Amino acid sequence: MVLELMGAPPPALRPPPRTTSAGTPKDGGENAVRQIELTAERRMAPLAGAAVVVVLLVVVLFLLLGGPAVLLVGCVLAGFGISYLSGVALNLEERLAFGAVLGAMAVAASSFVLSSVIRDVTVGSVLLGLAIALAIGFGAGTAQHDVVASDLTDALTRWRASPRSAGHPWPLAAVVLVCGAWTLHFLGQAYVYKPDGLYAGYVNIWGDWAAHLSFAGSFAYAHNFPPEFPIDPGNHLGYPFMIDFFAANLVPLGSNLTSALVLTSAVLGLAFPAVLYLAAQRFAGGRAAAAIAVFVFLLSGGLGFVYLIADISNGGWGVLHHLPREYTLDRVINYQWLNPVLAYLVPQRSTLFGFSLALIVLVLVWLAVRERLGWPAFLFAGIVAGMMPVFHVHAFGTVVALSVFWAVFNRRREWLAFFVPAIVMGVPIIVWLLPPSNNIVCGPGPSISGFCIQPGWLGGGDFWPWFWIKNTSVFIPLLIAAHFLQRWFPTGFGKWYAPMWLWFLVPNLIVLQPWDWDNTKFFIFWALLGSVMVGGVLAGMLKRGPAGVAIASALLVMLGLSGALDLARASDPAVSSYLFTDAKGLQVADWVRQNTSPYAVFALADEHNNPIATLAGRRVMVGYPGWLWTYGLGDFEQKGADQRLILQGASNTADLVDKYGIGYVLIGPQELADPRNANVDYWNQNGAMVYSNGEYTVFKVVA
Repeated sequence: MVLELMGAPPPALRPPPRTTSAGTPKDGGENAVRQIELTAERRMAPLAGAAVVVVLLVVVLFLLLGGPAVLLVGCVLAGFGISYLSGVALNLEERLAFGAVLGAMAVAASSFVLSSVIRDVTVGSVLLGLAIALAIGFGAGTAQHDVVASDLTDALTRWRASPRSAGHPWPLAAVVLVCGAWTLHFLGQAYVYKPDGLYAGYVNIWGDWAAHLSFAGSFAYAHNFPPEFPIDPGNHLGYPFMIDFFAANLVPLGSNLTSALVLTSAVLGLAFPAVLYLAAQRFAGGRAAAAIAVFVFLLSGGLGFVYLIADISNGGWGVLHHLPREYTLDRVINYQWLNPVLAYLVPQRSTLFGFSLALIVLVLVWLAVRERLGWPAFLFAGIVAGMMPVFHVHAFGTVVALSVFWAVFNRRREWLAFFVPAIVMGVPIIVWLLPPSNNIVCGPGPSISGFCIQPGWLGGGDFWPWFWIKNTSVFIPLLIAAHFLQRWFPTGFGKWYAPMWLWFLVPNLIVLQPWDWDNTKFFIFWALLGSVMVGGVLAGMLKRGPAGVAIASALLVMLGLSGALDLARASDPAVSSYLFTDAKGLQVADWVRQNTSPYAVFALADEHNNPIATLAGRRVMVGYPGWLWTYGLGDFEQKGADQRLILQGASNTADLVDKYGIGYVLIGPQELADPRNANVDYWNQNGAMVYSNGEYTVFKVVA
């Protein structure tokens, strides 16, 4: 058994040892020991070689890109080792892809605890957090060094085999290369500094990333511990903020704030297609189904591509160089299913953790149940799930709720090891993150405890089935067909997926968010796992001869063309680049960051891209109300009205300044514009001007 574990041929395949007349192996002891030593050396050789490559890679990255690159590589290494704690037999590719996410999670969580103690993000807290995660990973890998060596050998064998062989991972490589090329190109233009200011490379970076700049900057520059909304101080930071705290960790290592967002999005964005492919391969049981599932999800969109014909007719073939519209979102004609990359992975950065963590935990639990693994596998998955709310709330809810269904039909005591840590750790975090108000506004129709009953979601005047067909193309018909084609799924994944239809049906009846469009936060997990089912159906069609190939290809085009057009348009700076703030805005943000207290509170315009709220890392009296409404905060309207009075120098300004603890007032283009109409004369007389660049002026409040 020892020889078999070490890689030697099993006894039945080896000649019996020579024996003496007494039945004792002749020289057998020495030969066996030597054989074990040689086998161990062969096993350790790939491990030693990999270690040398990793060390050299870290050194090169540090020399070329500095500390931020080392931190990100360290996350991958830590997560790779941590994966060996799962108790699940994963392959090397899974350990690397899953590890990139788990390692980032571990580093962020470790450094957050340390930063909370010292109330700051420093080089020491970041490196010590990384060291803790690496120590855990190194300890796990060392304890199972024979498994690590076996995984490396197995991977080398598969990659060296002919691409025609059944187990060759070339489809994974293709997925990573194609998705990675777009990701790097897109993020390479996410933020661009030009002489006239800072440009955002896509409208949802210009919009949504402004909030992420505020959150990350509050950690990196403003000692925001315990976390509160920097754009509405006094309220718990109820947004799943760890993705932005993770970005803040790069700042003391030498990254600026905008680059920190780009780099963290890059490492998790590059990992996600691999995570989805590998999870889909496990769930669907095939490489083709897995590869198709990735592109079904990432290119998801409806039938809006039909409008491309009219666009070409009106503008000629030249419109293909700079597409004139989005084809997955047009609310005028009720196209509501914005491509998931552009609706979630780009703007809602927490989904970079959430989607991957949901897939990872579900794969671990699924394998633990199917392979009847012991307590460690369930416990590991439960601990990861318990940490998830602060990384992504809806992912946590999906993982726990779906696991309840799985547990009902697969009863085992080991489920306790999953649910106990998931609930004991996760529920208190959920309670802390809960918004103080339910800001849902219902019309004259019925409601349940303040949640609106809205059958058909945003279907409006559309016939409900047609609304979903035009928004998701043939996705739903194929998903339904998958349940009748179970023989095409060697894993029987259809019955495991079935409860996910609740994530589609319930949000089609009840508005669960202040903004009804945000019901997509539930639909998206139905679509994420549903892509695996659709991938399995299309992969099965490809095996049905030329006719099957033709039909599957046509369906793939219908599923992905609209999304592909929108992704192409989003990566075209000629139509997707927006000025975020001008050069003078960058100057005032830099001055404020270097010359004011980290705890200072500013009164200013509640615009989403105000340079102080986003780039200076300072708290503001109240920020963009559109976000605060969706976050479930109840005080932003009154604070917004009071902030305008302060800017205008109303008669009660002194009282309001004292009430809200205002230390500085900014007056720039946004503050001077209607409806704020800031009063420069008042502040010249009643404040101390401490900075002006001709466009932006900072006044210090005089006690």
